[in-house]
Amino acid sequence: MSSQYRYIVITGRPGVGKTTLFNKVIEILKSQNMRVGGFTCPEVREGGVRVGFRIRSLDGKYEGWLAHKTLCSGPRLGKYRLCVDEAANVATRAVEDAIREADVIAIDEIGPMELRIPQVRNSILKALRSGKPGLFVAHMRLNDVEILPLLKNYGIWFTVTIENRNTLLDNIINSFKNIVNPTKT
Repeated sequence: MSSQYRYIVITGRPGVGKTTLFNKVIEILKSQNMRVGGFTCPEVREGGVRVGFRIRSLDGKYEGWLAHKTLCSGPRLGKYRLCVDEAANVATRAVEDAIREADVIAIDEIGPMELRIPQVRNSILKALRSGKPGLFVAHMRLNDVEILPLLKNYGIWFTVTIENRNTLLDNIINSFKNIVNPTKT
């Protein structure tokens, strides 16, 4: 495996298990005494209906709305309005902390909502350009002209499917070992 690789990139269709896999990888990395920082953007459901998305630092220090059907006043994206200031604040602080303190930067997800907020997009670029190893969930139709080339050139990609979602974990962890310790093969 080439030492040029710095990232593990997880992609796949919505609902296939990308976030579950992301969380399992983080648990294993932490169990190996690695400090993991970054952010995640979980959906929020009320009465079984999705109403929005939060943005939360992995250490739980920062949290806010990324998008919501009624609580946010930013630009519209589909059914949701973006919460520009809250999301920008959380992403900026989470990535700055991760660059300063973490061994691995992890972000779930790099998708249309996150990229529509300039400060969140800039934080993702800052994470990618930091030189630190990374774990990223990428939207399956990611087409950002700066982010996609970085992920393609320096990332090992795993496409999650219903058929393989329970078998990818070991492959990802082994690939991550080669990224973190490229001389130990």
